Amino acid sequence: MMFLVFVLLVSQCSSLTSQQCHHCEQTSCDCSSQNLREVPAAASKLITELDLSFNALETIMKDDFLSYAALRALFVNNNRIKTIHEDAFHPLIHLEKLDLSSNQLETLSSGWFQNLISLHYLNLLGNKYSTLGQGNLFLPLRSLKTLHFGGPFLQSVSKRDFSGLFGLEELVFEGNHLQVYENESLRQIGPISHVTLSLNGVFHRDLRVVQAILLDVVHPNTTVTFTDTQFERRLQMFPLRVVIERGATGLSFKNVNMSVSACVQLMNIFSGSDLTFFAFEDSQFFEDEEEVFLVDINLKGLDVIVFKNIDINVFYRVPELHFMQNILTVVRKASVINSKLFAIPCQSTIHFSGLEFLDISDNIIADFTLMEMMCYGIGVLLNLHTLNISRNILSSINSELFTKLVKLENLDMSGNSFDSMPLTCSWPASLKFLNLSSTSLPEVTSCLPQSLQILDLSRNKLTVFNIELPLLKELYISGNKLGNLPDGHLYLSLAVLSIQDNNLAKFNSKNLHDYQSLRVLEAAGNPYVCSCDFVGFVTNDLMNHETVVRGNLKSYICDSPDAVRGERVSDVKPSVFECHTALAISLLCLGILVLCVLIAGLCYKFSVVWYMKMTWAWLKAKRKPKLKKGVLQYDAFVSYSEMDSGWVEAHLIPALEQSEPPLRLCLHKRDFVPGGWIVDNIMDAIEKSHRTLFILSQNFVRSEWCKYELDYTHFRLFDQNDDAVVLILLEPIDKKNIPKKFIRLRKVMNSRTYLEWPDDEDQIPAFWQSLRTAIETPEIDDTNNL
Repeated sequence: MMFLVFVLLVSQCSSLTSQQCHHCEQTSCDCSSQNLREVPAAASKLITELDLSFNALETIMKDDFLSYAALRALFVNNNRIKTIHEDAFHPLIHLEKLDLSSNQLETLSSGWFQNLISLHYLNLLGNKYSTLGQGNLFLPLRSLKTLHFGGPFLQSVSKRDFSGLFGLEELVFEGNHLQVYENESLRQIGPISHVTLSLNGVFHRDLRVVQAILLDVVHPNTTVTFTDTQFERRLQMFPLRVVIERGATGLSFKNVNMSVSACVQLMNIFSGSDLTFFAFEDSQFFEDEEEVFLVDINLKGLDVIVFKNIDINVFYRVPELHFMQNILTVVRKASVINSKLFAIPCQSTIHFSGLEFLDISDNIIADFTLMEMMCYGIGVLLNLHTLNISRNILSSINSELFTKLVKLENLDMSGNSFDSMPLTCSWPASLKFLNLSSTSLPEVTSCLPQSLQILDLSRNKLTVFNIELPLLKELYISGNKLGNLPDGHLYLSLAVLSIQDNNLAKFNSKNLHDYQSLRVLEAAGNPYVCSCDFVGFVTNDLMNHETVVRGNLKSYICDSPDAVRGERVSDVKPSVFECHTALAISLLCLGILVLCVLIAGLCYKFSVVWYMKMTWAWLKAKRKPKLKKGVLQYDAFVSYSEMDSGWVEAHLIPALEQSEPPLRLCLHKRDFVPGGWIVDNIMDAIEKSHRTLFILSQNFVRSEWCKYELDYTHFRLFDQNDDAVVLILLEPIDKKNIPKKFIRLRKVMNSRTYLEWPDDEDQIPAFWQSLRTAIETPEIDDTNNL
């Protein structure tokens, strides 16, 4: 039981957690497609836009929007909403846009809109209501400008539905299954600028209802659009006379299927009208058996005609389509886009004298049909300002066709496959904009017109661009293979440069200064080498440069070195060593030199060299076998300062070598091997002697070699546990005044007995006797003075 309760609690908590919106910013929340079943709590009181579309909402409660008082746009379309509380929208007094489309609302209530005094846009399409409520549905909406209503379930419309509604600018009405329409229901709204009608079922069932609706919604200067309708018979065109009679200036058809006979009848009806705009979009023409003859068309007021995404089945069997020629002779702007257009005969274009704008993009115009359309350059379309022939099947740039178009300013040839550019070309001097993007050009030449102010060469194969264009103000060369910025001296007027997604490794402040007029730079998406200079330039100079970097610097990404690949240039922090290598190496060398000097000084101060020498000597001596006493060559090795040699020669030698029994002494002046290394001589002499005599004096402690001999003997003393040292003090020595490097001497004097040279001559014989005894016997008595 407890487990079941726990599961239910967890389930409830999970449900509550899931009702949170996961994509909120400071003033907007995009909660669409999150399978929400209830309105989430407001993330902030500052939220002005809330998108709850494509969720699973079924009911909107009274308090759902209490925390959204600042809301200006609310989208709850494409849910499952069946009921909305009468007061649900009351807190939203600032709401300007409300979309309730594609839900399951069966009834509509004016109470919803009671406080929506600021609402400009309301969409109620695609619900299940059959009527528009009990009347006065839109009465509170005094500011409403755009209304979308209707759907597959709408059955009737009455006058009371639109009571109090006026000032609309756009109306979208879907009434395919409309059964009842009360005359003048929509007329009370007043003039409407744009009306879109989807009345397919009504066109096939009752043309009188169509006519009644048109009489109410069409006014002078209204543009009418028919959508999602099948026009199979010419009789279906007769209600459209109202459009002409009521003075509409615009007519368009979107996503319609129309027979040729219906189309011809439409042209006959509109002949002599005040239409200035006429369009077909996403539509299809098909052949039928009904015969209709085209009368002379008089559409002198027609200004703009648009055919976009048109499919004409078996066009070669529809001769009536020559009405297009009559239309194009009077219009000022014409667009035939993505309609499989492959040719316009020269006999036709010579009549298009008033044409200023022509867009025939996304068709199948080839080189020879373009030449035919331009009458091989003899001079047609002389008033043309803009020509768009992008995304056709052209394979060459033939500037000669446009030379006589003296008013041509904009030419778009993008999306064709040129592969190459002529070395020289002849263009009209008026040409200011040229688009050659996505044309597979590997290089550009002097063919480019010098009059250009805007040039687009994006998404080609260019590796270099260095054509001088002194009047150029905007250059777009993104998506190529450029390794460097173009030379700024060639483009003195350039204000905008877009060079994204190239092979640009770096650029610097000098490059930008070469562009005297540059104000906007787009250079993201390049494989930047994040050197110290470039990183410093981007993070410091570029941020403060007068040129505006369009697109955040976060899109400037390092490609190398490997350590920072993929990182943002602005986030890279190179080390001082990387940025100032020479200085860093110099400082490092200087530091090493100072350290060496310091070490040398310390070594000198603490006699490290001596200890190293001693250690080496000791190690060498360790490897030598110790001589037995019977084979020792000397009784004693005498260590003394050269300054004390007089005492040694005058007193020591006669007393020990010339007395009975004589002792054998080793003296460096007499017994060292000439030419041998002095250290080896000292080591060898000590090793071959039974005792080592140290003649201590002030001169001794000042002698480096005496110290060496003493140190080695000290090593031997402790290494071999040998009692081989005999100290003779020639003169008093204060231990405190002995240099620190003679630390061995201090230790020996503290631990060993020593003999003092007597000042009293009567004690000299006893001195020699004690010395002889110390040399001959294995040990010396542990007394301070003998």
